[in-house]
Amino acid sequence: MTPQTSPSRQPPRLRRRQFLGVLGGLAASCVLPSESRANLTTLPPPLPKSTAMRQSGYRAAPVAWLKLIEQHPDLDPAAHRFAPMTLTPDREAQLWQVHQKVNRLIRFRPDGPDRWQLVRSEGDCEDYAIRKLHMLCSDHGWPRAALTLAACHIESGQGHAVLLVHTTQGVYALDNRRRRVEPWNRLPYKWIAREEPGAPFGLWRKLTA
Repeated sequence: MTPQTSPSRQPPRLRRRQFLGVLGGLAASCVLPSESRANLTTLPPPLPKSTAMRQSGYRAAPVAWLKLIEQHPDLDPAAHRFAPMTLTPDREAQLWQVHQKVNRLIRFRPDGPDRWQLVRSEGDCEDYAIRKLHMLCSDHGWPRAALTLAACHIESGQGHAVLLVHTTQGVYALDNRRRRVEPWNRLPYKWIAREEPGAPFGLWRKLTA
């Protein structure tokens, strides 16, 4: 376990090769979504309560993510201090709308291990997550401080990426493999790391849950 590093000082040398070995092939190993073609035709039920996620120290970000931030500085979470938000019925409806709209509009297509992109028509798991992040922030005014891209392993051990939404009633996942917005702890995934709004040096937060 990597010891926690204070955001106010330069972190020690990180084991980039070990971490990137886990995340580097993420895009190539993402799997075809199983429940991703539903339209939002009725008012969704209230989201069930979730919980916060356990976390520990910082880890190096995926190189492909660093390239994404270089190309799209507006997606950089560094200027925003991490802060869960309060859900309202309107906010919950926005989550459902964006989640199902992006799952419906983007056609799943593996794009290689080192390409994280803001796509419009086709891509793989992290591309769905990035589009949802961008749409929530730009179209609906969601705070970047409450939204984080996250890496995990699915049941088969393959790498996967989702968008996490951090709220005062817990964390929810917008997962292209799922039709619904889900509490993170209902997904049978092994969580690896997520973005950390406000962290320096492009660091991600290690997840232990």
